[in-house]
Amino acid sequence: MKSNHSQLSWGERPIPKGPEHFGERLKAVIGKQSVASFARDCGVSEASMRKYLKTGTEPGIDSVAMIAVCTGRSLTWLITGEGDPFTDNAKQEHFSEEDIKKWWGLIFDALDVENKTKIIHAFQQGGLSSVFHPSLATSKAVKIKG
Repeated sequence: MKSNHSQLSWGERPIPKGPEHFGERLKAVIGKQSVASFARDCGVSEASMRKYLKTGTEPGIDSVAMIAVCTGRSLTWLITGEGDPFTDNAKQEHFSEEDIKKWWGLIFDALDVENKTKIIHAFQQGGLSSVFHPSLATSKAVKIKG
C-alpha cells in the first residue's frame, strides 16, 4: 500500500539524511495513515513501528525490507535518505562489484552472530526464498545442498 504522502508540501523542511533519521522518513512515508494500519499492511508489529517513530531506534534489515516492499520505497532512501525515494528496479539490477561489496558489508555488519547463523542455515536449506520475502527472491535462486 502506498502512503498518502508522496512529496514535501510548500514550507515543509526536507527530511535529514542518515540512518539516525529513519523515523522521520518513516513518518513521511506513513503520511495520514494510522500507524496501526500501516504496520499491519507492512507486516511489522505496531510496537516496533512506534519505537522507530518515537525513540530513534533503527529497524533491522528484515523490517526495512518489508516496509520497502509494502510502500515501493527504495531501501537506500529508507535507510540513508540518499537518492530517489521510490524503488527503481532497473537501476537496482545493475550494481557495480564495488557497490555489491559495500552493500553486503553493510548488511553483514548490521547482523549479530545469531542472525548471521540463522540466515546461513535458512539459505542452506531453501535458497533465497528461505532468506528473503518471495517478492525479493528471484527465480534464479540456487538451493545449496548441505
